[in-house]
Amino acid sequence: MENKKDFGKYITEKRKNANLTQEELATKLYVLPSTISKWERGVSYPDITVITNLCKELNISEHEFFTACDDESLNREKKEIQRYRNIKKVIFYLINIGYLIGIITSFICNLVLDHKLTWSLIVLIGVGISFTITSLPVYLKKNKYILLKITLLVNLLVYLLLFTITYIYKFDWLIKSIIIASFVFIFIWIGLLIITFTKIDKMYKISINLIIISLVTIFTNPLSEYVLNINRKDGNLYNIISAIIIFFIALILSIKTIIKNKVKLKD
Repeated sequence: MENKKDFGKYITEKRKNANLTQEELATKLYVLPSTISKWERGVSYPDITVITNLCKELNISEHEFFTACDDESLNREKKEIQRYRNIKKVIFYLINIGYLIGIITSFICNLVLDHKLTWSLIVLIGVGISFTITSLPVYLKKNKYILLKITLLVNLLVYLLLFTITYIYKFDWLIKSIIIASFVFIFIWIGLLIITFTKIDKMYKISINLIIISLVTIFTNPLSEYVLNINRKDGNLYNIISAIIIFFIALILSIKTIIKNKVKLKD
């Protein structure tokens, strides 16, 4: 195509073919509607960080996207996005190598110092939790209900970690720690089920989960004090203040979403 305006028309056509409004596409790409408007009016090109998701939402390949405009600046952006991906790959593999080095090092140190595997097993499970959260999603990115599966695995690893700690150090608070962890997990699962299986606006989902976080923030400490039979002098004041702030953020997001939806209906 000869210029940015032609490219803008192309984006407009593909968006309409995908049955998306500018506002809907902007929401999916986490950008402002005015940004979509600029692309379609030929004022600017999409940033390299959104090109992959843009192609996905418009049902086109990245090759088709870059072929649609032979502009020199877009070709430069194509090279930049490839460089960006290569950097992400390198960082990803370095993180996983770091996990492996950490496990091997802890095993060696544990065997040399204690002549048996004790605390290194705790390190192993801790690294397993980190791997599950940071790296496993990359391997399972096309897996259905990936968020639920990863959360379930993290929950099981946390329980295993609690059991391992109490077994190695002969603590007697296994049941108590499981009660506290389960209390937190219940709220996490409520939020995840809302995210996964409801079709409400994304901002409402975020708001609901923020409210859930505020509830966890308020009640976890009192539960822990009761179960563990401890009495903190500072009470729960700081957690309550944090929960109130989180709640008001959720309220503001909900109000903004309601106003936005009302404006949409009027248009």
